[in-house]
Amino acid sequence: MSSILEELGSLGGVYHGCIIREGSVLATTFPSLLSDNLASIARIADRIFRGAGSVRHSYNEIYFEMDENYLLGFPVEGGFLVLLLTGKDVNFALIHMTVQSAAPQIIRELAATVQESDTARATPPARAGGKIDQSLKPHLNEILEALTLQIGPVAKISMGEGLKRWRSSCEPVKANLPRLIDILARDIEDEVSRQDFVTSLAGIADR
Repeated sequence: MSSILEELGSLGGVYHGCIIREGSVLATTFPSLLSDNLASIARIADRIFRGAGSVRHSYNEIYFEMDENYLLGFPVEGGFLVLLLTGKDVNFALIHMTVQSAAPQIIRELAATVQESDTARATPPARAGGKIDQSLKPHLNEILEALTLQIGPVAKISMGEGLKRWRSSCEPVKANLPRLIDILARDIEDEVSRQDFVTSLAGIADR
């Protein structure tokens, strides 16, 4: 997969590249410090592409302007998203053509990895999916309040979806509350707000 990113990086004005699926960075030449930001941007781009489909429109690229650079996003069949950081004087047509020509190789090389990941998520660990004990209600209310401070009224929706993912991934007990907090934190796109949310709930499993 690195060979594909190296090929894209050899195009004039392309500085870094990565391949993302469902918010997970599968391959990248970006500095490791940017991984969280890339995942957040990928989720935003994915929502835009999905939203376009819901109103019977389709797009095959998206541009984020970043000072003197562009962050270009290209959806690839199979749910993959190619993100490239470029200068503003790049040949957009050439980049688009190169990404599309590389799409079959991207799908081929990452298909096995994605299938293994999907299988792992679809197979809950032992004792996952249990009923949430009423004794956890005060802690869950505290988590919901902290989440509401960061993302507003939609926190209730995010909490509901997060609880489903939490129960399917581990046993819903007090000791696993940090796992729930981590799941919910992924829905907070602003990095500072995400960190404030996590910090405010530090040690909740020990209370």
